Amino acid sequence: MGFWGFLAVLANVFLSFLLWSLSWFVLLRGAGIPVRWGKVLFPMLAGAAVSYLTPSAYFGGEPVRAYWVAKEAGVAMAHAMAPVMVERLLSGFSLLFFAAIGGFFVFLSPSTSGAVKAAVGLALGGMAVLLILGILSFAHHWRWLSRLFKALSRLIPWRGVFLRLAASTAVMEYQIHRVFAFRIGHVLASLFFQLGLVFLNYIRPQMFFYFAKQALFTFPQLSLFFTLNLFINAFLWATPGGLGLTDGGRAGVFKLFGVSFPTALAYNVLFRFVEMLQVGIGVLVLLRRGLSLSSGQAVEEKKEAK
Repeated sequence: MGFWGFLAVLANVFLSFLLWSLSWFVLLRGAGIPVRWGKVLFPMLAGAAVSYLTPSAYFGGEPVRAYWVAKEAGVAMAHAMAPVMVERLLSGFSLLFFAAIGGFFVFLSPSTSGAVKAAVGLALGGMAVLLILGILSFAHHWRWLSRLFKALSRLIPWRGVFLRLAASTAVMEYQIHRVFAFRIGHVLASLFFQLGLVFLNYIRPQMFFYFAKQALFTFPQLSLFFTLNLFINAFLWATPGGLGLTDGGRAGVFKLFGVSFPTALAYNVLFRFVEMLQVGIGVLVLLRRGLSLSSGQAVEEKKEAK
């Protein structure tokens, strides 16, 4: 790919993280959490690193960044979780938007088997239903989650765990409802950043093949690759970073388009290398935060002892 190609990959990953951070920052402001832009980047790095290393491509680090911001801004954890939940819903909507384009070409492709078409249609349909129900529940303040936990507390009254969970969830649902009901401008701005983030992920193969002087994907191929890659990340991210499993799945998708295994491996290695640089920074930030909290707690204990 050369020097400029490597810089383009760095820029793609950096801009993706920047847009993700902006999307969350806008929602934090919309939820009335007084946090400055500079205070968002570190918890975002830490949360992104946890999400990358846990067995889930799209979830995992949300409580980390919410807890960090809650401590910084002096708000309740349930309040800080609300913008995170809205950001995840908007992320799912953005992913679904681009995946639906790929799904359209899956259904048109004569070389795709009926079983694959049915699986893609079922997965996209299920994803759409869950997102719509989630958005409607929060927008109309139906409080499905807190009601579910209350019902579970009656069935399993063990130490009142589900009852306390229902109370904190109700606070989070109220804050989410306020964002959707009264901060629609913030929601739309966050959605704009999320769409930009997904677009940067969408064009990654095209960027790689351009600088590697390989044959470029057609628009249907690029859309189909994105959709299949979305499902690979959803179902094969069982190891830290999805290492091995998602790489193999991605190589299989590349093979469908006539891309050789060495080229597919080069694509995986290059983007994974840059992503791991970001993850490494996030882990260092997380460790530093943990050490500072531990030292602060030790100082407070010493003061109380005196």
